[in-house]
Amino acid sequence: MFLRRKFLRVIDYFALLGQTRRPSLDPEKLKEKYFALARERPADAELNEAFRVLSDPRLRLRHLLQLAGADLGPGRDVPPELADLFWDSGTLLREIDRWLLKNAEAQSDLSRALLRGEKAKLETRVKALEEELGSIYERQVDQLSTLQVSDPVSPNEIKDMVERHDSLSYLNRLREQAREKSFRLRHA
Repeated sequence: MFLRRKFLRVIDYFALLGQTRRPSLDPEKLKEKYFALARERPADAELNEAFRVLSDPRLRLRHLLQLAGADLGPGRDVPPELADLFWDSGTLLREIDRWLLKNAEAQSDLSRALLRGEKAKLETRVKALEEELGSIYERQVDQLSTLQVSDPVSPNEIKDMVERHDSLSYLNRLREQAREKSFRLRHA
C-alpha cells in the first residue's frame, strides 16, 4: 500500500543535523545546529540541502516518509478535507484566466475600462483566497506536532503522515497558483 523498498541510499538529513526524526522541529534549534555545523564544514552542499529540506515542513515530512520507505508516487486523490476548497480555488483561478484573456484581447480603452470593475472584484477574491490558504497551511503545519512517530514507523503512522503530506502539497500548490494569478492581475 504505502510502503516500498528502494535500494538507493537515502541520506538521513535528521541524523546529519543531529535532529530527532519527527514531523515537527523547532526552527530555532535547527538553525543553531546548522550554523554550528556550517562553521565546521563550510561549502557543504549536503549540509545545505539537509537544512533546506528540514526547514520546510512539507519537505521535512516527505523526507521522513522516504526514510520510512513510503510510496509517494503520483496518483493519490485530493485529501477529502480540501476537496471543496480545491474546487472553489480552481473555479476562481479559471475566472482570472478568462479575465486575463479578455483583457489581452481588448482593443480599445473603453473595453479595457469596462473590465476594471471585474478586475477589482477578482483581486479582492484572490487576496481572500491567498489569506485562507495561508491560514489553513499554517494550521496544518501546527498540527504536525501532534503526529506521534515511533521507530520503526508503523503502517498507520505512515498512512497519517502521507495524508498530512498530501494536504500540505495541495495547499502549497494552490498557494503558488493563487500568488501567480494575483501577480498577473496586478500587472495586467
